Amino acid sequence: MAATASLEDLQTVNKDLKAIKKKYPEAFESFVNLLKTHRRIGYKNIAKMAMGSSPEELKE
Repeated sequence: MAATASLEDLQTVNKDLKAIKKKYPEAFESFVNLLKTHRRIGYKNIAKMAMGSSPEELKE
């Protein structure tokens, strides 16, 4: 499935991800593992919880 974001936006995110991985390799790996483990929950829901939403708020 092709991304809807522009190539420029995708490249910017990729650059930022590489910078975080370089600065915090263990934390980055842990977060990647969390994404893989809970893939069925959906990346959007995981991102919302990472930014402070509670599971209860997501069910409203």
